[in-house]
Amino acid sequence: MRKTGSITVFLTLLLACFFSAVFAFLEAARVSGLKANAQVSTIQARDTVLASYNRELWENYHLLFWLTDGDLPALDSLESLQQAAIDGNQRNTLWSGKNYYMLRVRLEAVETNAYELATDHGGAAFRRQAAERMKESVGEETLLAVMNWLKASEQTGADKDDLETKALDALENLEQAKKEQVSGTDSGGENASVFAEEIPETALPEATENMSENPLEWVRKIQKNGIYAFLMPEEELSQKTIDLSTCIERRELEKGNFTTDAAVKSTEKLLFRLYLDKYFLDASEEAADRALDYEIEYMIVGKSGDEANLKGTVRRLLLLREAANLAFLETNAEKRQEASAIALMLTSAVGHPELEPVVEQGILAAWAYAESLSDMKILLNGGRVMPIKTEEQWHTDIFHLSSSFSGTDASQQKSGLSYSNYLQLLLWAASDQRLAQRGMDMIEKNTDVKMDQMLSRAECGYTYEAPSVFWSFVTLGQNSFRSWSITDKTEISFLGDV
Repeated sequence: MRKTGSITVFLTLLLACFFSAVFAFLEAARVSGLKANAQVSTIQARDTVLASYNRELWENYHLLFWLTDGDLPALDSLESLQQAAIDGNQRNTLWSGKNYYMLRVRLEAVETNAYELATDHGGAAFRRQAAERMKESVGEETLLAVMNWLKASEQTGADKDDLETKALDALENLEQAKKEQVSGTDSGGENASVFAEEIPETALPEATENMSENPLEWVRKIQKNGIYAFLMPEEELSQKTIDLSTCIERRELEKGNFTTDAAVKSTEKLLFRLYLDKYFLDASEEAADRALDYEIEYMIVGKSGDEANLKGTVRRLLLLREAANLAFLETNAEKRQEASAIALMLTSAVGHPELEPVVEQGILAAWAYAESLSDMKILLNGGRVMPIKTEEQWHTDIFHLSSSFSGTDASQQKSGLSYSNYLQLLLWAASDQRLAQRGMDMIEKNTDVKMDQMLSRAECGYTYEAPSVFWSFVTLGQNSFRSWSITDKTEISFLGDV
């Protein structure tokens, strides 16, 4: 018996709605998978950039930067690298297999919204990376101790006088008084010796009987011959130079548009300077195959040649030591008495005892200056010098200044701070931006990279496309929808969260 069947319009509509709902839910589930696939692709693109760090910078300076392609603008090279990485991963991973066909997405566009180069904001990215590297090797207690010492030393050396000028001014007063004493007679000009004058025996303190030279004239002789010839024989100085016109401070730089806080915290400031000390050379270290042998000195002074940078650094350290040495002399009663005795002798010789207080200050300045020169000779020869000296650590004799320098063995001076330690004091007082720029100068001169082409971080946006599958079976209205557009974004950073 033949059977017939029928379906009502109501049931037809009901089935259509039912299957549309099923396909809509299937498409919704598929979209979730598409978004997951897009996120995986974004992570792969980010990791591709991070894995493409410049090896030369890492091996020599432990810095992680991505070198932009020199043949393309920075943004284009960054985007093309990620596009190629995502396309390659889509072809070669499980997502592209037959079982995952419906979850495939295609990268439509990569857009870099913001990016930061190593030289942006005065080298902020370079400073922060350098500080991060040092966090791994410096304990918190050590860091705090060094920071407190640097701050205390900065305050101690804040009031620096030019002591050789003070000593020479005292000598000029004596010589002027001498000219007045001889009633305008030519006394030999600048080469006249106050010490050679006949002095009344009643004016001669016992302590000055064996004095071999006038300390004030000794300072003038040192100034005339040059302190650097006295401290550092010319043949021992490096003669390397660099071209300053191509340095970061002077050339037009590529610039990113990443907004960042350029403020420097105290811990970051100290860690950055410890990084400079670890990865760059100074005059106390063995020379290497680098553009300059005195790299730290270049960061402090900023001249084109090693010799000029070392001399400028020595001058700054002399001022630092002069302040500490003069403070010691002014609080030591015995040494002040010796200086007073010499001042009395010299002022009595010219018949102007009222000049004694001025001359005494000049004698103390000359003594502190001579002791500072002795300190520098010790430091430059590998010895150590205490920041604040005791009587036993004082080297110079005011009555025999010239011979005081011959009996000091730098190798025996093992207590106190080294030359590199004192450089830290100068680095601490220097500008963060200037140190970062000059540090990057040294990196550029020693490698084949340009730091304004080194990417530190970027914010990127991604647009993916995928065709609809189940949605085409949904019969709602005209239903002309054919594909999905999925957006994602990420921050690429070699420092993580900053």
